[in-house]
Amino acid sequence: MSRGGRSARRALAAAPRYAVGLLLIVVTLLVNVEVALRFVFNLPLDAISELVLLLFPWLTLLGAAVAITIEGSNVALHLLSGHVSPGWRKAIRGLIAVAAAAFGSFMIVQGLRYTEMTSGELSNVLEIPRSWEIGAFPVAGVLFIIYSVQMLLALRRPGVEHGRDVAPDTIR
Repeated sequence: MSRGGRSARRALAAAPRYAVGLLLIVVTLLVNVEVALRFVFNLPLDAISELVLLLFPWLTLLGAAVAITIEGSNVALHLLSGHVSPGWRKAIRGLIAVAAAAFGSFMIVQGLRYTEMTSGELSNVLEIPRSWEIGAFPVAGVLFIIYSVQMLLALRRPGVEHGRDVAPDTIR
């Protein structure tokens, strides 16, 4: 693979992390502005509250997907894995990857169904399509599957028993 192709792949792999960081900053700022307007100036703005509610699924679901790539930040069964052999730890990591991929598949299927069901609905104040909010589920589901497959492939390499090597393009 060419140097430019690797750079593009790294940038694409890092995009969900940057999106989560940006969403966290935006949601935090919006909540603080809403609190200041509501309690300091006695001026509630429902639009800000609605925007936060629309962004929150994206923040949480993309954050959960990104957490798969970081050892110890998601479901890792630390209590059990600290008391078993390296082979069993590898098996536990594989089981976690398979479960995360299955959950990702569920999020894709159900998210697409729910997106279709709500396709004509608009939010109350901003009139943003509800399908935009619910679109976070299938997008995060795809990321769950991608990161889970990366974890399974990394676990196949000799000497790898935990997630540090799961998705090196997204970690560095």
